Amino acid sequence: MNRDKILFITGTDTDVGKTVVSLLVMHALAGRDAVYLKPVQTGCTDPERDSDPAFVHRHLTGGLPHGMTAASCIHSCRPLPKAPLFAGDPVDFEAVLHFITDQASRHDITIVEGAGGVFVPVTQNRTMLDLAVAAKASILVVGRAGLGTINHTLLTLEAIKARGADCTGLILVDPTNSVPERDRMENSAAIENFSGRAVLGVIGHIADLRHPEPNSLTVIDKLFPLLP
Repeated sequence: MNRDKILFITGTDTDVGKTVVSLLVMHALAGRDAVYLKPVQTGCTDPERDSDPAFVHRHLTGGLPHGMTAASCIHSCRPLPKAPLFAGDPVDFEAVLHFITDQASRHDITIVEGAGGVFVPVTQNRTMLDLAVAAKASILVVGRAGLGTINHTLLTLEAIKARGADCTGLILVDPTNSVPERDRMENSAAIENFSGRAVLGVIGHIADLRHPEPNSLTVIDKLFPLLP
C-alpha cells in the first residue's frame, strides 16, 4: 500500500456496523503498518471503556497497534449521543483534519471511522463527507443488508459521487443473520445496477470478534486491491 493512504469508513446511517467493519479491516492488516482512528466520538463518557476505539482494542489480538490507547485514537470526545455539531463545544475542523493527516504521514495506512453517515454535521458548515474529502481519503461505505438499504446506500453513493470523492466500494452488514439470502442478493444486485459500484459482500453474524470467521475476512480482503 502507498504511503499516506487513508481509508475513511462511513455508513448509510448510525449503528450500521462501521465499527465492526473497522475491526475486521484492522484484523486483516495485522502485521502491517496500520493505525485506527475515530477522530470524533460522541455518546462517550470514558474513551478507554465505552468508545468505538475501546471496542476495537478489546477485540484485536494484542490490542491497538503502535502502543496506541483508545483515547489516543480520538481527537474530540463528547458525552452526548448526538451529531458532533450538537454534542458539545464546537469542533475544530482543521485540528481534526490535522490529527488524521499527521497519523497518515507516519504510517502506511490509516483507517478512519467516521461518525454516522456522510452528511452528519461536524461544524456549522462542514460534514463528515467534507472531512473525508479534505483528507483525500478513499471512502468505504457500510450499509445494512436488509429492507431500506437500497435507497439509503444509493443516496450515500450519489452524495460521494457528486463531490468527486473516491468511493472504493461498499459492504453490507447483517449482524443477526436475519436477512434471507435471496433478499441479500437482490439488494446487492440493485445497488450495483444503479450505482455501478461493486458490493464487496455481506458480513453476517460473527461469533467471536477476536477470531473472525474466514468468510468475513474474505469480504475485507476484496477491498485492498481496489485501493489506489
